[in-house]
Amino acid sequence: MAQILITAFVFVSALLLIDTVLRVLFRSSTASNEINSRLRHLKTNETQTGAYNQLISRRGVGTRGRARALSDRFMRYYSQTGLEFNRARLLGTLLVLFSGSWLFCMFFLTKGLPQQIAFAFGFTIVVSLFTASILRRRRISKFVAQLPTSIDVIVRSLQAGHPLNAAIAMVSKEMSDPIGSEFGLLNDQITFGYDVETAMLNMNERVGADEVKLLAVTVTVQSGTGGNLAEILENLAGMIRDRSMLRAKIRAISAEGRMTAVVMAAFPFGLFFMIRALVPDYFDPLIDTGYALTVVIVCLSMMLVGIYVLYRMVNFDF
Repeated sequence: MAQILITAFVFVSALLLIDTVLRVLFRSSTASNEINSRLRHLKTNETQTGAYNQLISRRGVGTRGRARALSDRFMRYYSQTGLEFNRARLLGTLLVLFSGSWLFCMFFLTKGLPQQIAFAFGFTIVVSLFTASILRRRRISKFVAQLPTSIDVIVRSLQAGHPLNAAIAMVSKEMSDPIGSEFGLLNDQITFGYDVETAMLNMNERVGADEVKLLAVTVTVQSGTGGNLAEILENLAGMIRDRSMLRAKIRAISAEGRMTAVVMAAFPFGLFFMIRALVPDYFDPLIDTGYALTVVIVCLSMMLVGIYVLYRMVNFDF
């Protein structure tokens, strides 16, 4: 038992050391990647329209506006992750994930071809949606964190006498991604003839944050009723900061519950690989019966239900 604990501690220490080294090595590349990607596209294109179309196509959503088909809705959800994968590269990534899960099922779970295909298909869908959800949530969080500062830039620009489109263009040039490129696309659409309301609703579809919808409603109502737009936006920036502070307090209070959910979700997989490493033939009797995949699917389904319940308990809508 002591030898197993020592091995586990050595393994965890190695992981922490590798993580630290990778963070140091890739810190500079990460900082350079945060530069406004729209400005990089403007350097490689002769026209502003070409940069706009290229940046949108790299996100995999095209330039068709609001999509109605199910596949387009999925691509719009995917575009909110900020990944610049076109459809071909996205399908290639899914195919690689499908092949890897198929090989895992072939060597560790079952020999039946239909069961292997079913497991690989379900695993690919679950992992891809889970990964997209994490990336989308991170991008939205970063966008919301930058939004009050961007609104402050707009407010100061309006107080200096600049029009709204010039203030939006200033944000697109001064701010890093993701908000820099999104406001750049907003400015491009206004330049190409869209009204401010439609352009902001399109940005809300690209981002998926509630705060963007609040910004769009604020600008739309002000344009219809009049008033001091700079003062209204300043109040909106303060409200978004207070909302973010409240969200941070809730996450701090629910941190224990969220960590419990993560440990409970990861424990069965860690136990499986530990037993597999210590006693390689431990699961062979179950695999030989031919019901291994059925047992795995039932257990994973029960785990997903439990994880969903825990997620709903520690995540709050406000």
